[in-house]
Amino acid sequence: MTDFQFELHGEWTGSWDGAGQIQTNGLHTTISVDSSMSGRGTGTNPDELLISALASCYMITLGIRLKKETIAYDHIEIRTKALVTKKGGLHVEKVTHFPVIYLSVPLTHLLQEQLNACIKKAEQDCMIAKAVKGNVQIVIDPKFVAGN
Repeated sequence: MTDFQFELHGEWTGSWDGAGQIQTNGLHTTISVDSSMSGRGTGTNPDELLISALASCYMITLGIRLKKETIAYDHIEIRTKALVTKKGGLHVEKVTHFPVIYLSVPLTHLLQEQLNACIKKAEQDCMIAKAVKGNVQIVIDPKFVAGN
């Protein structure tokens, strides 16, 4: 079995109105609490980072799944929303992905069934979704755009 390691370096100063920095191999950004939560609202925040991780993992996993199933597509776009509630403290309750798959071929009933199976399998295989499973509800609301 192969193991993979990822590292992050971060620093923080202050409280709700504070700010900090995080840096990974491919990311360097300012972080703060979102202004809607009485924070500074500069840079990004943990909520956006979580949905970024979920959305990017889902898109990549879906692309891999589509190739594995030999479904001809041009590209995938995604919009993702997160619902954060104050139930017993702040909690990410629900994440909804709205992927759009731009197909290279016309959409048939059989192809739509294959796409729906890929949509479900990609969510099951996404390692970030697995990390939050049982704690965050994940919903997928796909759209397919047929090619010529």
